[in-house]
Amino acid sequence: MLIIAIDNILNRFITFIQKLRHTYLSLSEILKYKFMKSILKLTLILIMCMGCYAQNGNNQSLSEKVSSYLDQLEKKQFSGSVLVAHKGKIINSNGYGYANKESKIENKATTVFDIGSITKQFTAAGILKLEEEGKLSVNDKITTYFNNVPTGKRNITLHHLLTHSSGLPPALGHDYHIISKTDFISKALASELLFDEGTQYEYSNTGYTLLAMIIEKVSGQDYETFLYQNLWKPSQMEQTGYLRPKYDQSNVAVGYKDSGKWGQPNEKWDNEVSWHLKGNGGVLSTVEDMYRWHQALSGTKILSKASKTKMYTKHVEEGEGAQSHYGYGWAIFPTPRNTNLIAHNGGNGIFFADFWRYLTEDITIIMMTNHANRGYDVLTSQLAGIILRPDFKPDSNIRLTNEDAKSQQQMERIIEGFLAVIKKDDTKAWENFITKNFSKEMIEIMPMKEHVNMFKQMHNALEGQEVNGVALTGNDDIEIRFVNNTLLISIENDDVNVVKIAGMMLD
Repeated sequence: MLIIAIDNILNRFITFIQKLRHTYLSLSEILKYKFMKSILKLTLILIMCMGCYAQNGNNQSLSEKVSSYLDQLEKKQFSGSVLVAHKGKIINSNGYGYANKESKIENKATTVFDIGSITKQFTAAGILKLEEEGKLSVNDKITTYFNNVPTGKRNITLHHLLTHSSGLPPALGHDYHIISKTDFISKALASELLFDEGTQYEYSNTGYTLLAMIIEKVSGQDYETFLYQNLWKPSQMEQTGYLRPKYDQSNVAVGYKDSGKWGQPNEKWDNEVSWHLKGNGGVLSTVEDMYRWHQALSGTKILSKASKTKMYTKHVEEGEGAQSHYGYGWAIFPTPRNTNLIAHNGGNGIFFADFWRYLTEDITIIMMTNHANRGYDVLTSQLAGIILRPDFKPDSNIRLTNEDAKSQQQMERIIEGFLAVIKKDDTKAWENFITKNFSKEMIEIMPMKEHVNMFKQMHNALEGQEVNGVALTGNDDIEIRFVNNTLLISIENDDVNVVKIAGMMLD
């Protein structure tokens, strides 16, 4: 292990919320969300809401409270759609802000959004559907479906893929980079396992893409066609899918970053969805369609009671001491009432969606936005608070502040700059980067010559390697995973609130 700096960083941000671990974040997401200092609110509100009993107020009263709160958010730049249901009745289903700012098209309950990793529950349901039909078992080893599996991966089962306990890496490439099925399989099977199957938890988009391939192999159908015929059509979800729905493009939300327009997600595909995305993320849907999915899962038309029990079982803890667990395509959180919150979110740094289901309390909250902001991770818990506690006062000031947004932009520049400069064998470029981006304490920890030597070692170690993924550690450091190495970067703000690198470690 090469230690670039041993610096006891003060004033770290709080541990990343366990609830969000079921979205493996892209680099853009990490950079966008890193500096949300008020994230502690989410933990406190979540615990508080889970600890109260649902109020006895009528749905009309709750509807007015929910609508009033969301109207306040809209005035503070929230853009998206939200559906809230209580005791089997929809008490809010509306759009807020613009689906297309340039054309002044407003969001509606029928607006189509990218739902990110919420996609995984469809993949999981597809596998369980095939198991019900006797065509596979979640206990099957992947050797049943893939040839030339290396010795170290031959004991991986579908259950391990479903529960993120396979040891496969989080990702193998960019969502929109086209890769053939053959090449993806080869890359996945050649990847280095992070741990032996079944011994740990590590969120893996790779595993869910392999599950989508298994669905195709066993069913003899295209992944999307199988899901439509067996899940979406029976649930009357005609606005859900990748390429199958003939979307009215004026009804597909345009994604935005703080810096400007990003575009519509289905325009990025060019009639082909990459295997880097298929099965693990990127499905398009509406809040109304996703509520239809919730209703379908409430009965046995789509999945049997036994299959749903498997889906909602607390199979694997989402990290040591997490308390939350991963089922099949869902995360499960305990409440003090001895009930469970069944939930999942998803996003790509542009779009973000959150889906909460209190099955016992009969509360469903679905939120989608086309302008992701770290503060909106709090939105579902705020809405839950309105329903669960009569005296709850929701916070409408949840959007990322301008100060935090500025810090995010600085961090984006630093991380992207480092990834660019470390590829070069250029002493002068390294010195310039260190001088400009390292904290004063970091620079003074050793002579510049030694810093440059460290950069030389990192350059040699990382030469030719691709970035496989980016995550936040428990200490809120940025972890950049390459094919053979992992780089940890500690970030802090200096005295004048400029983002600087305060520590680096290459494993």
